[in-house]
Formats: sequence, C-alpha cells, structure tokens
Amino acid sequence: MAGWVEVSRADIRRLAKFLELTVREFEAKHIVEHPRGGRKRIKAVDKTCQFLSPTRRCTVYRARPNDCRGYNCWDHADELYDYARFIQMPSADLAKLEARETKAERVEHEKALAKRRRKRLRDAART
Repeated sequence: MAGWVEVSRADIRRLAKFLELTVREFEAKHIVEHPRGGRKRIKAVDKTCQFLSPTRRCTVYRARPNDCRGYNCWDHADELYDYARFIQMPSADLAKLEARETKAERVEHEKALAKRRRKRLRDAART
C-alpha cells in the first residue's frame, strides 16, 4: 500500500553512490522526513515517490531501498495514494476537502447544463 519509504544507512549509502552524491548531499536533497527514533524517509505517506519518473519508472531501480524491493509502486494507480491520504486525514481536513470537491462538482455540473442549453438553442435556431 502507498505509504512511507524508510531508508537505512545502507540504503542511503547505496542511493548516494548511485546518484554520485556524498551521503550528506543525498540526505540534504532527498530525505523528506525525520520521524522519532532516528528513522529517515525519502517519501512521505501521501506523496508520490520523488524517484518515480513521469512514465512511472523507478529512476533508482538498481539502488532502490529495501522498503521498495518488495513493492512495485509503478503498477499501482495514483488513486492508491489518494486513498492512503484519505484514510490518514484528520476529520476537519476531510470536511474541508469534501466541501471543495462538492463545490468543484457543482461548478462542473453547472457548466455541463449551460453547454446543453447552448446546444439546444443552436439546434432550435437551425430549424
């Protein structure tokens, strides 16, 4: 399931070497979270991996972290990330999201109605 990608010291060293960076440079550029316990992450739970290309290919496949070795993120639709974000969202934030989506759906519906009205008027004018 979509989620965090934690990296070990060995993962960091392997990725840094693959990207031709020092460990310090890699950490400054690619570590996105430092949760408690000294663990480090290269991917937040609700984000697409920074190493996944626009064509959904892993750009660091040969040096990928252990967390990634048993999971094929490129085979999963982006909706999986949306679902992971949804189930971990605080209820107040979820209410705001639902309000925005409802408003967007209402606007789209009104646009569709207006388009149908214009088409009916054009069709009526032709006859």
